[in-house]
Amino acid sequence: MNRKIWTLPLNQEFLRKHSPKSRGPADWGPVVADLMDTWNTVAAHGIAAPQIGVSRRIFIFRPYGDESSPPEAIINPKILRAYGELKDFDGCLSVPQIYGRTRRAAVVELTGLDIDGNHIRRTFEGFTARIIQHEFDHLDGVLFIDRVDDWDDCYTVERYEATNEQGEEVEAHREVPLTAEHREALTQLKVPLPGHALVW
Repeated sequence: MNRKIWTLPLNQEFLRKHSPKSRGPADWGPVVADLMDTWNTVAAHGIAAPQIGVSRRIFIFRPYGDESSPPEAIINPKILRAYGELKDFDGCLSVPQIYGRTRRAAVVELTGLDIDGNHIRRTFEGFTARIIQHEFDHLDGVLFIDRVDDWDDCYTVERYEATNEQGEEVEAHREVPLTAEHREALTQLKVPLPGHALVW
C-alpha cells in the first residue's frame, strides 16, 4: 500500500524515535511491501520505515547510478565499520524543500537480512555509502539536519525557465541560501546526535 511520507515539523516526535528490530518475516513483509509501493510515488534514493510511520529497523534503497534495478530491502541492519570522510549532498523526503551538504563516512560495512531472511554482509562506498548511512540514521531517529555543520551549507532550490544551447526552453534550477526564517525553524528542529548514532 502506498503510504504518506511523515515530515517535519508535524511528525518530529515520531521521526526522532529509535526503532526496534523487526521480529520476523510476518512482521517485515508488509512493511517492505508498503515501502516498495511508496517508492513508486516519490523521487528518492531510499526510504526508511519510520518515514512511512512504522517504527521498525527496515529500509529500502537503490545503489547510486543504478536507475534500472528495483530497490533492495535491508532488515535489522548493523553497521560494522565506517571510515573515511566525504562532504556531499544530502536531502530528505521528511525534511521537504531543504537540501544541504553533510560529512559522512566514505565507506561503510553493513550486516543485516534481505527480504527472504538471508544474512548479508556488504561494503558500500561513495554516494551509495552515503545513501545507506542516511537511511540507517532514520532508524536511530537522526535526520540529516542534525549532521549539518553550518546552515550556510544548506539551501532551497528555485526552478526557472532557461534556454539551452539549441535555443529550446528547459527547466533549470539554482541553489538559494536559507532565509532567516528557515534557519530559525531548522535550529528549533535540529537535535544533538544521540550516543548510539553512527560515528567514524
